[in-house]
Amino acid sequence: MKRIALIIPLAVGAFSCSQLDLEEKLAALQEENRLLQEQTLIKDQSIAEFMESFTEIEQNLLEIRERELNIDLNNGDAIGSEDVRERVAEDIKVINQLMTENKQSIEELNTKISQVSGKNSKLRKTLESAKAKLQAQIEEKDSQIAALKQELETLDFTITELNGQMDTLKLANNQQEQVISDQTGKLNTAYYTTGSSKQLLAENVLAKDGGFLGLGKSEMLKDDFNSDKFSKIDITSTTTIPISGSTAELVTNHPSDSYIIEGDQEKTVDRLVIIDPDRFWNSSKYLVVVTN
Repeated sequence: MKRIALIIPLAVGAFSCSQLDLEEKLAALQEENRLLQEQTLIKDQSIAEFMESFTEIEQNLLEIRERELNIDLNNGDAIGSEDVRERVAEDIKVINQLMTENKQSIEELNTKISQVSGKNSKLRKTLESAKAKLQAQIEEKDSQIAALKQELETLDFTITELNGQMDTLKLANNQQEQVISDQTGKLNTAYYTTGSSKQLLAENVLAKDGGFLGLGKSEMLKDDFNSDKFSKIDITSTTTIPISGSTAELVTNHPSDSYIIEGDQEKTVDRLVIIDPDRFWNSSKYLVVVTN
């Protein structure tokens, strides 16, 4: 009876611990599910907004085509009449407006792509591919409209408004492309530096942090670090960082499973290989490697 009396409390205690573990695991799974649902909602909203702009551009291109067909350049007598010239002028005005809307929508597509770039690289590539196809169609339509303008000029058609608006569109498009290029360059730029702890401290790259009476201190990137000691790279093309030493340790924050450190000889390291660039550079665009 004494044994039974002793076993019962132990069994109850074990069951209580097991129940607590299950509740904690359930709570963790519920939180993980909530985060996944939030990410899915954001992705779905981004795709819906992207497709809305995408469809708008396609509809504009179809209407532009219809307006172009309305301008019958083969009928020289008809196009010389006043009413036809007014109709052609109206068609050209609408074409200009639709082309302007297309350029604005392309800019909106770039915004939608940037909103999902950090969440899903595969989705980003799909959206960029779709945008590139539309961009190509718009550029082709620009060429067709320019050819139409030349034909109208040969027919002595007054298209001063078209000339001005086409030049404005080209200038705005060039400026937009430059802005996109600059922004893309900044997003794809990172910096790195390597060296011994003593060297990087002396060069005002690192600072000591933590510890007590000089013991247990660790290095960290200074708030006002010396940027001249860093090398600039394009993260889309550079995935290998040269290092030299018997050991190597990253001071800056990068996921441990997004890179590997390799060496050609035993007890020697000579390169850091980035195997997942998106995740590796997500936390910091600066990389500091301490070697010994």
